[in-house]
Amino acid sequence: MAEFNYGVPAGDNWLPAMWIFQDLRRAWEYIRNATGVDPGSVTAKWENGQNCYPSWPFCGSYFNGGVGGPYIFIAHNSAISGDTVVHETGHHYMWNATGWWLWWDVGCYNHSLFSQEDVNCAWSEGWADFLPLVVNGDTCYDFGRGPCGAGGGAFENLETRDRDDLPPLFPWGDAVEGRVAGALYDLFDSANEDFDSATFGFASIASIVFQAPHEDRFSAFWNSWKASGQNKHHAVRAIWQNTIDYDTPPRFEPPLPDRTVLQGFGWENAIDLWAYSTDEESSDWELDWQIVYTSDWRCGVTIDAGDYVDIYPQAGWLGSCDVTIRASDSLKTADDTFRVNVVPVRARVFLPLVLKNNP
Repeated sequence: MAEFNYGVPAGDNWLPAMWIFQDLRRAWEYIRNATGVDPGSVTAKWENGQNCYPSWPFCGSYFNGGVGGPYIFIAHNSAISGDTVVHETGHHYMWNATGWWLWWDVGCYNHSLFSQEDVNCAWSEGWADFLPLVVNGDTCYDFGRGPCGAGGGAFENLETRDRDDLPPLFPWGDAVEGRVAGALYDLFDSANEDFDSATFGFASIASIVFQAPHEDRFSAFWNSWKASGQNKHHAVRAIWQNTIDYDTPPRFEPPLPDRTVLQGFGWENAIDLWAYSTDEESSDWELDWQIVYTSDWRCGVTIDAGDYVDIYPQAGWLGSCDVTIRASDSLKTADDTFRVNVVPVRARVFLPLVLKNNP
């Protein structure tokens, strides 16, 4: 990363070049400081007043990893947007690390934050939308100076987009780049809301993005995340917050067993719920259980603080009841039903009486 001291007076035609250089330097320094890894060099092209690169068939800022590349081109009308510069830099850094460039997805050439595209486009652009948020230090993607519309220009606050947003204005899922960017940001940040309880920082994300082989969709990133040993319970909640559903429901495996209790007796810790419940993303201690149905309250079934089922029937009561327990991973649930039989004591055990006869 080069350094130089050079003063550019206000109104000079070269001023945008300095803005772009500062944005590039800020992105490099952020990643280097957060991860300890050099993300590589970036070649940026800009020309005063030029919004269309002469050899490129489309106008606007872009990254080219093909013939004549790699480089980013910054359109003159985007030079004021630090988020746009870092966005294109994000593509370049991903290409530096993995060699992946979405050149073949023509449908992705005309994308927007909340357009319904495909999973490849949403991943490539979503990553590039996310990077400016952390580098430039605010939750808004600004198409102007920013932050969050300051100084004019359109913007989108990706931290405020959630499951309350309804299509078609804000479509859902991992084929929407704004949802992918929001999910990455919620994995990163410490400001948690609703379902988001994740605070993983940037290095945890970058360690996957900057590792070959490349991920070509957000679901592939999620598979790599799960394989990395990172916590999945909080991560899947942050992703769910952004309308992407990768959560699998809990299940009872094996099914809850029936229990038989003698009249007048109780059974502490009759069922260990951890032993009968499982979830792909959540450990046992991250699950919750509750009794949602009991056919007869007199059988006295409760769940204690240790996640055990305790059975203490009403004194003198005989009979059977069906009990339904619901397991929750905080996003989805599963139910299972078992039977409690309270039976009478059928026999008494008497000790033999041995008498000694004296002669």
